[in-house]
Amino acid sequence: MKSKLFLISLFLITLNIFSQDYITKKDGEKLKVIIKEVNKNNIKYVDYEDPKGVLFTIDKVLVSEVKFAHGKNLDVKDPEEDALYFADDKLNNYMLNFSAFGGNTLGLAYERALKPGQSIMAEVKVYGLGMKPDFEDSRSGFGLDLYYRLKTKSLFSNGAYRPKHILHGAYFAPSVGFSSGDITYNDYYNYNTNVASKYSASHSIFHFGIQYGKQWILQRKVSIDASLGFHYYFGNDDSDENGNLYEPLRLGNLIGGDNKLFGFNIRIGFLGGKDKIVTKN
Repeated sequence: MKSKLFLISLFLITLNIFSQDYITKKDGEKLKVIIKEVNKNNIKYVDYEDPKGVLFTIDKVLVSEVKFAHGKNLDVKDPEEDALYFADDKLNNYMLNFSAFGGNTLGLAYERALKPGQSIMAEVKVYGLGMKPDFEDSRSGFGLDLYYRLKTKSLFSNGAYRPKHILHGAYFAPSVGFSSGDITYNDYYNYNTNVASKYSASHSIFHFGIQYGKQWILQRKVSIDASLGFHYYFGNDDSDENGNLYEPLRLGNLIGGDNKLFGFNIRIGFLGGKDKIVTKN
């Protein structure tokens, strides 16, 4: 009786040691293996036909399915897309555009993370609420810009115990916007009499373009964002019959003419709100 129990136990142990697992790659190839180790980014295994042979490693991003011999499947989601890494991150970013403020414009931006690597942002601009330059007499109007931000680099760093904040990093941001307003300039053209004449201009335009920038998240609470951009616009820019502007078109954080705008932004903000990318049931 003891010998039978021993043989059965030995058989079960052997069966467990050499049980076959399956790894299905994204190209459809199915590997019959014995899985030795599963890490955050990869899976280590040996060939089922050569259990004492070479130890192979495959990145999880190349795998569509893992099935163990005991019947359970492994979730092989790309770790860079796993929302649990960002469970403690605030999703809302409230910012003031300091470069727009220097152009006599109050620019208030709101950014919200959608998922790792992607966010949307809206910025409202009110002209005339900022630092007024000497050549400007008065200004009024408003603008609205919309952005879709795509991160250009991984949020994971080698050796770090956790990834950077979900809103951290370099990005490209396609954008569209609308602007309408009036501006009156002081034109000191007569230096002998020092008499100033007023020049007024109005605009009502739509624009689209792309921004490239980088955002830093400090202590997971404060954001610093810097970006450059290039845009095309169409609409009324108060140019003459030859398409010439007396003064450049100034939209706070954008400046240009001849249907082209160049943008520069320095935004500082804070992260807030109760929203998180992972919520408890």
